[in-house]
Amino acid sequence: MIEKNSKWVFIANPISGKGKALALAKRAIEFVGNTGAIAELQITEAKGDAERFAKDAVENGAIRVVACGGDGTIHEVVNGIMANSASERSVLGIVPAGRCNDFAYDLGIPKDSEKMIRNLLDGVPRPIDLGYVGDRYYTTVATLGFDSEVAQYVDEGHHPSFLKGNPAYLYAAFVKLLKYRSKWVSIKGDFGKFEGHIYLTATGNSTRYGGRMKVTPSALLDDGLLDVCFVRPITRMTFLRMLPKAFSGTHVNHPAVTMEVTKKLEIKSSETLWLWADGEQIAHTPTTIRVVHHAISMIAPCA
Repeated sequence: MIEKNSKWVFIANPISGKGKALALAKRAIEFVGNTGAIAELQITEAKGDAERFAKDAVENGAIRVVACGGDGTIHEVVNGIMANSASERSVLGIVPAGRCNDFAYDLGIPKDSEKMIRNLLDGVPRPIDLGYVGDRYYTTVATLGFDSEVAQYVDEGHHPSFLKGNPAYLYAAFVKLLKYRSKWVSIKGDFGKFEGHIYLTATGNSTRYGGRMKVTPSALLDDGLLDVCFVRPITRMTFLRMLPKAFSGTHVNHPAVTMEVTKKLEIKSSETLWLWADGEQIAHTPTTIRVVHHAISMIAPCA
């Protein structure tokens, strides 16, 4: 039941989904407004706007802060909410309309626009974990090594403009594969310590990234743990054979792959390496990744 005159703030990225995010935000505002709630729209114009709007929304008493866009928009809104000491009073909602929508997949947010909007009212607050690295929170998967270079390639727009979501990441993966070399790292977690060369390391709060790749298929959003996928050095041909299996999560059965769980991961490397998460460049080595158990409440579909 939505309280009359309760405050909702919708934060929309007008570029996401070629305008779909903004259109859905306006429909959702009308829908929520019909319940007697006060719904306000904030439209981003530049990087950092969504984070600032979310922080201000919490300060001004919003009981719901709704991110309308892709994983990058959600990333900013989450960090804006978490930056406020009153964050426990606000519940995060999402209207996914980005290239990948990986976080929405794990939450079970409906793809149908009407059901998606209806979920904002019918859904229930669910406490979920967040990853934390450097000074940033993330919702999905933090990547290091090959995947980080692929993410940067896509972010810089080197792929053909007609490729979106998963096809863009696949294109970038094939391009980077030609010159990529494994990285030396020292990684310490609850499972012990690893030192040596890795092809990639993915630290998942959720199961997937890149549009459909289930890199940490056993990850749960509320278990107080991070799932870690280590891929030791492999040949290009082995990578090509392994890649299709990432869509079903069966890559974890390959002998070059090791899966671990931990609450904290300390990472050092022989050269400075960047970590990416939620489609954003988030931190560089040396660094520590932590899980923050039940850090934020989300509007999720009823079980």
